[in-house]
Amino acid sequence: MSSNINPNIIDGAYPVAGQDNNSQGFRDNFTNTKTNFQYAENEINDLQSKVLLKAALTGTTLDNNMNDALLVGAQLQDISEVKTALTTTSGAVAINYSTAPYQTISTTGSISLTFTNFPPTGQYGYIKLQINITNIAHTLTLPASVTLGTSGIQGYSAGVITFSSTGYYEFAFGTYDAGTTITMFDLNRALTNFTSFSVASFSATGNIAGGNVTTAGQVSATGNITGGNLLTSGLISSAGNITGGNITSLIRPPAGTVTYAPMVYTSGTNLTTATAGAMEYDGKVFYGTGQSSQRGVMATQHFIILTTDYVGSNVSTAQQVFNSPAGGIITLPASTSYFLEGIYYITRAAGTTSHTLSTLFALGGTLTSIAYTADTTSTTGNALGAVSRIYATAATATVVTAASTSATENITVVIRGVVRTNTAGTFTPQIQYSAAPGGVPTILTNSYLRLFPIGTNTVASVGNWS
Repeated sequence: MSSNINPNIIDGAYPVAGQDNNSQGFRDNFTNTKTNFQYAENEINDLQSKVLLKAALTGTTLDNNMNDALLVGAQLQDISEVKTALTTTSGAVAINYSTAPYQTISTTGSISLTFTNFPPTGQYGYIKLQINITNIAHTLTLPASVTLGTSGIQGYSAGVITFSSTGYYEFAFGTYDAGTTITMFDLNRALTNFTSFSVASFSATGNIAGGNVTTAGQVSATGNITGGNLLTSGLISSAGNITGGNITSLIRPPAGTVTYAPMVYTSGTNLTTATAGAMEYDGKVFYGTGQSSQRGVMATQHFIILTTDYVGSNVSTAQQVFNSPAGGIITLPASTSYFLEGIYYITRAAGTTSHTLSTLFALGGTLTSIAYTADTTSTTGNALGAVSRIYATAATATVVTAASTSATENITVVIRGVVRTNTAGTFTPQIQYSAAPGGVPTILTNSYLRLFPIGTNTVASVGNWS
């Protein structure tokens, strides 16, 4: 600004020495001097209220607030920014732009951010946030206005960021419209995806997420691989989960651990038309299709086999057939069908009390149905004998032998059938004498029972039946 102070209005040659001077000249000089002093006071007060100062003036408090005034053509050196630590460390966390350009938080729980006091529309605001994640269970939820820059942010999904490890993470947030639209920047981690790329080999120490990956070499990741199609003439190796689109490659699962299996199928709906070479899993059983439309159940089975003779009890109540593991019990899931097969070899060395033998199954859940045939021989000693057969439709006791008084009775029971569970529960193969025979039974080594899961408890066929 131009100063109003005018030294020229003061007559420096008045009064004139040695002569009588008019008093009006004195009055004019005094008036003009006072006027210039007033101008000086006003201008000094104006400067003090508006200029930037290195230190507070005497008797005042330093206030270098620019009030959003424009600063042009400045050259800056050795500057710093204000850093502040937030006291709210979980739940809703308000980031006040006017507090400091660099703010920090150390989490005690999951946090949800909000932003306030961004510059007005037409001006750009940029703020940095350091987050110390103290527990990987703590997540960061972003406001809905953070819509730009989120693609490729590690752990980002639908506005929420999860973290694979504890430690310090730095993010920045910028806006040009007072916070209506906010761009996010990850300052100390690489992004996890690219729009399009083709490489000879690809390796990542974190997650791979996003679009298609095409490479002539190996795709390797220590984290999860998620997103589009993976196409490579080499191997795909991942220490995490692989989810998303199609995989065309040689696949090399990592070694399993006590916590993670090398490969896990997610339960889903089978193809309407089976495709040759397909493997599928519906939550009950695995399916494989060797030829087009020839889907079949893949053989996974539960079994129990005696590795040593098991000595039972001389009782007329139900007793378990197996003791390896000790209870001889399996827990079956709900709504599942099984093929049932088993062979019991049973001998005694004493006791002549007349008795019959029954097969049965103790249940901890409920069955939709059970049906099996029992082919049985009962001889004195290990000798050829006639086979008798009976058809059972209940888990309760079914008599499978005629009455016997032999002290050296040898019994072979061959069981084949179908079991369909209703509710989940235990399933225990048992035998029961109608009367205590007078000597303990011995169930011989390599007696066994096995169950093949074949589908839901209503499954009627698998394969190209018509």
